Amino acid sequence: MQKKQLYIAYGSNINLEQMAFRCPHSKVVGISEIKDFELEFRGVATIVPKENASVPVLIWELDERDLPTLNRYEGYPRLYRQEEMPFELYGKSYEVMAYLMNRGEISPPSQQYYNTILQGYRENGLDESFLQTALENSLQMDFAEEEPDEDFDMEEFEDIDFDDNFQMEL
Repeated sequence: MQKKQLYIAYGSNINLEQMAFRCPHSKVVGISEIKDFELEFRGVATIVPKENASVPVLIWELDERDLPTLNRYEGYPRLYRQEEMPFELYGKSYEVMAYLMNRGEISPPSQQYYNTILQGYRENGLDESFLQTALENSLQMDFAEEEPDEDFDMEEFEDIDFDDNFQMEL
């Protein structure tokens, strides 16, 4: 019998189609949230400690046959590291694995990457406001690093719906 380990996904790996390709021997075992963490974009998703915050997660039972492929996709160990985190699922305590970014600055994701995560949120019935907040925070940081443009009128952008093929640049 193959060894299994619990893995929490919060970014593109909540997308069921993507994970079926990456990890064909693994399966979803639940949906929950990780407390005292916040979703953040550094071009790609990560979670960072933040008191009284939470992030919706998809819990996978990861088959050891899929781990090498998943590690490669996650850029482990250079881009992401694996951390064991205490976690509760259905009233039981577990140590679960999560990928956390090693470094990087807040920056918006590509439209394709964002849409991959958004599809996963929708497939799994997760609250999209967490994803939207992370996107807005990354856009604010991106704008804050640039010199203000005196002719820039933020009101022009108030009616933009991010589902209307909004194009972002890294």
